[in-house]
Amino acid sequence: MSLSKKERRIRIKKRVRRKIYGTSERPRMSVFRSNKHISVQIIDDSAGRTVLSASSLCKEVSSQMAKTKTEQAKFVGKLIAERALNLNIKNVVFDRNGYLYHGRVKALADVARQSGKVKTSDLELKDRLVNIQRVTKVTKGGRTFSFSAIVVVGNEDGIVGYGLGKAKEVTTAIAKGIEAAKKNLIRVPIIKNTIPHEQTAKFGGARVWLKPASSGTGVKAGGAMRAVLESVGIKNVLAKSKGSSNPHNLVKATMEALMQIRDANTIAQHRNVTVDKIFNG
Repeated sequence: MSLSKKERRIRIKKRVRRKIYGTSERPRMSVFRSNKHISVQIIDDSAGRTVLSASSLCKEVSSQMAKTKTEQAKFVGKLIAERALNLNIKNVVFDRNGYLYHGRVKALADVARQSGKVKTSDLELKDRLVNIQRVTKVTKGGRTFSFSAIVVVGNEDGIVGYGLGKAKEVTTAIAKGIEAAKKNLIRVPIIKNTIPHEQTAKFGGARVWLKPASSGTGVKAGGAMRAVLESVGIKNVLAKSKGSSNPHNLVKATMEALMQIRDANTIAQHRNVTVDKIFNG
């Protein structure tokens, strides 16, 4: 029995929704499109409410006189990113709502992602090479060798990013990794040279655990985790890798843990309460 286009989209939507869930710290950004218009909502599933929304029918988008529907989607993505930043929402989980990730949906998501990221124009970033490996591709004409490099960049003051570069030369691969890392910067709250609270995360087979430490402890971490923690500017932390030692997965798991860290002021703003109530109840 063949499914219609609408039924197939609903099936994909239900499958995706079983995996993602919006919280007050990391809400869900859901997109909807029709033949003429596109809209997006940022939803807190834990509270059951829509935090904010934007649509191609908004006055801000209509006044731009966009010629194509793709341009309208880009304006909507930029608008939702600006509104989210005004509410101090910097991390969301994207829900494509059963649509394929291309066309207007992809254009909206890409613009929202770039508009909500840290700009690199005024930052002094330092790069660290985490791992480089030679890759061999066997073809009919013989073997082709290339290199892949994973690089971490940061200003050692709360901003960090990572990137992967591939090329036939080592220097070119590293340069590509640095450029990719500058496009994926995040901001991490640091209090007294350490993280505000304990945090765990995983990516693939890698599992990491981070815990705040007192002054003078130093960075108790090794390999890929140390490169990320030193680049972001954390000077006292206890870290442990409990799974795979693959540097690619370790960097991504560490970045995932840092993205989930929140300070008291951010939590108070999201819950609309005072900082004193966060600590004392």
